[in-house]
Amino acid sequence: MTLIYIMISSGIGALLRQITNQFMKHLFKVNFPLATLFVNIIGSFVIGISAHYLSISSDVYAIIVLGLCGGYTTFSTHILDVYEMHVRHSYKRLIIYVSLTIVLSISACYIGYHI
Repeated sequence: MTLIYIMISSGIGALLRQITNQFMKHLFKVNFPLATLFVNIIGSFVIGISAHYLSISSDVYAIIVLGLCGGYTTFSTHILDVYEMHVRHSYKRLIIYVSLTIVLSISACYIGYHI
């Protein structure tokens, strides 16, 4: 049953990521992967909260962390963004993006864990 929960919740996470991506592209018209940055930060925050507070049920953990956050966060998309910046020789943007992703995602996870 846990596998079914993960399949359904990861689909929901992917759908939420797509909605977030479209919304961010519409809201911010910039040449920077803000949507990917945003979903990775929010996903890290939710994983932090889950790691600290959701020790009650392995099914709930599987649904939220493995499924929802796994479908929502976009590390592979992040890597593609970084690679494309490298190919375009956008090194300043690449450094800013990687730095923000690491610092803000770790911070969000920490905050989620400690609230």
